[in-house]
Amino acid sequence: MDRKIKGFTVIELLIVIAIIAIISAVIYKPISIKIQQHKVNSEIKKVYGLLQEARMLAFSRKKSLQFSFSGSNACIYDLSTSPPTQIKCISLELPISFSSGGNLKITDRGTFSNQGTIRYTGSTTTPTVNCIVVSTTRVKMGVWDGSNCKVK
Repeated sequence: MDRKIKGFTVIELLIVIAIIAIISAVIYKPISIKIQQHKVNSEIKKVYGLLQEARMLAFSRKKSLQFSFSGSNACIYDLSTSPPTQIKCISLELPISFSSGGNLKITDRGTFSNQGTIRYTGSTTTPTVNCIVVSTTRVKMGVWDGSNCKVK
C-alpha cells in the first residue's frame, strides 16, 4: 500500500512520548538534587556576602555593628544608635541557623567579638557549601559533616 500523505502514525507518536516519559523519570531525581544543592549554596553565599559587607562597613565607618538572624531574615544593625538602626537586611528562603544564639557583634575594627558556625539546617545531599565558620578575624565557608563545619 502506497501512502500519499506524509506524517507520523499514532503508534509512532505514542512510542516517542513513552521514550520521553521514561527519560524524564530517570533524570528527574538527579536534577532535583542539583537544584536543591544550588539553592543551599546560593543562600549560604548570600549570608557570607552580608557578613563580609558588615565587616567592611564596621571598619570603614568605625562603628560597632551587629549581624543577626530574625525569622527568615539576616540583618546588619548599627549599635551606635539607640535603638539600634537597621542598615541592611536580606531575606532567606531556606532554614539557616547560627550556633551562638543568632547574633554576631562586629567591632569598629572589623573583627568579631564572638565566634560560631552558621549552617543550613535542612536536609540535602552533599552541597558544595552549607556552613560558615566565623572566627575573630575570618569568615570561611565549608561543608557540615554532622558535628563540625569542614572548611575547604
